[in-house]
Amino acid sequence: MTSLPAVADADLVILGAGCAGLSLAARLARSPSGLRVDVVEPRTDYEDDRSWCFWRPERHDLSELVSHSWAGWRFSGATGQALHHRVAGLRYQYVRGSDFYARARERIDSSARIRTHAGVHATGLVPLGDGPDALVRVETDRGSIIARHVIDTRPRVMPAALYQSFSGVEIESEHPLPFDQREVGLMDSMATDDGGMHFRYTLPLGRTRALVEWTRFSVSPVPLATLSAELDTELGLLGLAGARVIRREGGILPMGTLGALPEVARGVVFAGNSGGALRAASGYGFLRIQRWARACAESLQRGEPPVGHPAEPWLRRSMDRIFLQAVRADLERGPEYFLALARGVPAAGLVRFLSDAARLTDYARLIASLPTVPFLRQLAPSRSSAARDMVRT
Repeated sequence: MTSLPAVADADLVILGAGCAGLSLAARLARSPSGLRVDVVEPRTDYEDDRSWCFWRPERHDLSELVSHSWAGWRFSGATGQALHHRVAGLRYQYVRGSDFYARARERIDSSARIRTHAGVHATGLVPLGDGPDALVRVETDRGSIIARHVIDTRPRVMPAALYQSFSGVEIESEHPLPFDQREVGLMDSMATDDGGMHFRYTLPLGRTRALVEWTRFSVSPVPLATLSAELDTELGLLGLAGARVIRREGGILPMGTLGALPEVARGVVFAGNSGGALRAASGYGFLRIQRWARACAESLQRGEPPVGHPAEPWLRRSMDRIFLQAVRADLERGPEYFLALARGVPAAGLVRFLSDAARLTDYARLIASLPTVPFLRQLAPSRSSAARDMVRT
């Protein structure tokens, strides 16, 4: 007896409802495409556990999500000498995780074409055929879903040139905090020790409230417990040991992933942090995810397959690779390199570099600002296979 061909339960299954998954689902919820979308997410509820920041003009298409913004930002070393930056017409803007989650889920819940499977774990992906119209069976611990396309945004462990590990707390104090309300501490008190390079990241949210993060750049991920203990020490040095903790956040961001993404079945696309969303040299990813979600939604609305994150342009990829390899090769000089960038590259050019909009003149200023010999060494072919494979971010 000949078996009947499989029939799709959904046009698209999105695995993972974090920033990338929710961003795409929320866009599709407002589109007239008629696509049937299933979102599979292990969580049953969301905590206020994330912060996303970026530079934009004061008013833009995401303004309703921005809860705070600042005109200035600074870099400083262990000696306390600070370099203050600002760019006319640009502000450093903060999106609170709880606000993002609430808006995205509200839009998704308003669409009858999108089903959310909360508390469900995807366990496998099985291609059903080899042709261009082949379907994919998504296996979960609550059954299976037959899909035309799958977008996998789930986090995965991947080797990286460096890891940005951080632990943060939002605090409330009875007394005014020792932070300038007009600017963000982007990389404060940069220094190194046996555990790698570390610095403090500070977002002043009011005279008595702030988000303070302790961050490390290192060749291997740093345990959250270690970071939390170091953050407590830093808060004590600032005289804030008694401040009330409102919420906590933390994470590990791979900077410059080594090697290509693992192979996947036809009809499956990787997205999110493990699919190329993070900027290798900085860890910024929110705006990159929003640009991807827009492009992917538009492709699907045209009746075309979903798209992944675009490949990094050669110049940007090369500059990020050289910079990360130089920092990794001599972490003790990491603060020196970042301070050199802050000192030698005009603020507008540095923001363009961090925001994927650098011009040739910005790259020229960046190169001129950094020590010559350590970076020239990274131009030579590496003997390690890991470095040869550093081709994606």
